[in-house]
Amino acid sequence: MSAVTRLWFAFAALGAGLIHVAVGASAPFPLAVLLVGFGIAELTWGIAALSLGRLPVPRAVTGAALIPVFVWGATAALGSGLGVSTEATGLPLFSMTVASFFNLFLAVVMAVHQRRSSAAAAAAFELGEPVAGQGRPVPAAASGWRFLTALTLGGVIFSGLTTPALAATDAGQLAVPHGTSHSGH
Repeated sequence: MSAVTRLWFAFAALGAGLIHVAVGASAPFPLAVLLVGFGIAELTWGIAALSLGRLPVPRAVTGAALIPVFVWGATAALGSGLGVSTEATGLPLFSMTVASFFNLFLAVVMAVHQRRSSAAAAAAFELGEPVAGQGRPVPAAASGWRFLTALTLGGVIFSGLTTPALAATDAGQLAVPHGTSHSGH
């Protein structure tokens, strides 16, 4: 897996984690526990993916990334199951849509990558070839510029989606505007 793909996975996990923690802060208790728990797990996984230089537990993440999407879908379709109406669940549509987009990105792209990796490994095993080193090497200067471009583009895309999603949460709505004091003086 390329460094760019790992970087984008980490960005998606960090964005989803931040949104889930912010949404969970004002959600009804059972949903808050689930969302904050998933948010902390996503933040931890994103930081680990950045610091380790590899993706920790990729197969588990492929399935686990879909759980918050299903929780939100069930909550939106059926209410929280605790007698709370769908409108009163505290799950803002835009924020949860962005977090779900990040989770779907993680699950789908990781599943595709795992399928390609296992197919390449199986083909290499049949031919008796080593698996590593697919394709021709990229010159160092070209790969540096590609990485920098992908880093910048990923930062712009993921922060550009995460920031307004955070602003749409209750925590974002109740935040003190810039240039004003917390004491109200």
